Amino acid sequence: TQSTWGIIIKQNMKSILIVSLLLFSSLVLADEQRTVAFIEKAKSSSFGETLMGTLELELSNTAPGDYLVNLLTKMQGTLWNDWTRANETHNSFQATCTQEIGTLQNELSGHSKNIIESKKTISSANQKLAFDKVELENSQRQLGDTRVNREKLIKNREEEAKEYDQKVSEINEALETLHQGQNLVRNNLGGSPKFVQVANGFREHVRRMTSLIQERQYKGRGYVSLIDFVAELIEAAPVQASAGAVQRVLDLIQGIIDELERAKNIEYQAEQERIRNYEQILGIYDRSIVELGRKIDHLTNEINQLNQIINFNKNRITDNTRQIQIKKRQQLKLRKECQTEARGYEKEAKKRQDNLSLIQEALQIINENIEEFRRIVLENSKHNIDAKYNQ
Repeated sequence: TQSTWGIIIKQNMKSILIVSLLLFSSLVLADEQRTVAFIEKAKSSSFGETLMGTLELELSNTAPGDYLVNLLTKMQGTLWNDWTRANETHNSFQATCTQEIGTLQNELSGHSKNIIESKKTISSANQKLAFDKVELENSQRQLGDTRVNREKLIKNREEEAKEYDQKVSEINEALETLHQGQNLVRNNLGGSPKFVQVANGFREHVRRMTSLIQERQYKGRGYVSLIDFVAELIEAAPVQASAGAVQRVLDLIQGIIDELERAKNIEYQAEQERIRNYEQILGIYDRSIVELGRKIDHLTNEINQLNQIINFNKNRITDNTRQIQIKKRQQLKLRKECQTEARGYEKEAKKRQDNLSLIQEALQIINENIEEFRRIVLENSKHNIDAKYNQ
């Protein structure tokens, strides 16, 4: 059996060698194509060009594979550390962005809340202000009316007092005349028929006069007719009169004197009542004026305070509105900065990933066939140098 296999192998040796050479050639060609593709890829970036420059330098100095592997591994570690630090910086920056944007948003919410509160305060203050203004206007009008009524009361009191003084003066004048008449009658009246006639008429007049006085309808002009009666009575009487006639006349005169005294007392009592009423009403007016004055002062102060509150909150709204505009601009600027940093980070992250992939690919090629890699790299470098020289 072994001899049979030996014969078969000898007969097909040539074919086996040809197949093996083809396989080896295809593998070598594949490695070469892979290396060339790697070199082209590396030249597409600044990092790749730097990497290839370093590799070309080391390969031209016949650096061993282990050295190159160690060199690339260190470069890979450095890149990875840089990426880790960049990632930490990015995460910290974005966290700060989130925090600052959140802080600005809270401040915006606070300013918006302040504006809402100020608008509510202004609305409430305006309602109270409108009410106070109406109250102030009414109080000022009441104060003016009260002062006018007080002046009218004083004027009426002065007129009443003047009228009372005039009545009392007339009554006193009539009383004085009647007392004088009494004295004259005692000395001069007699009992002639003319005297009796006049005395009877005088008696009727006194009765009417007494009735008017009792009814408080007797006016001052009645005193003139009374004095005229007395004068006529005296003129008509003889020098000597009977005691009875004299006494009757005296009684008539005394009766009206008594009525006038009662009328005078009634007028006095009425005047005192008017004075009490006047003082009472005047006191009410004075107290009302004081109270209205205090109320007006209070309303005026409250209106001033409300205006201050309204102006303060208007300024507060203006300030908070301005702060909102500033904070929004800051927030927009910060968002743009954060977005710019994020886009920059993503771009750099892709570069770092590509660079790490490039180093990883170089390590794989070197580990598989360092010499083939050296040959292709150096030939490519020489070709590039020649091309530049020929240009």
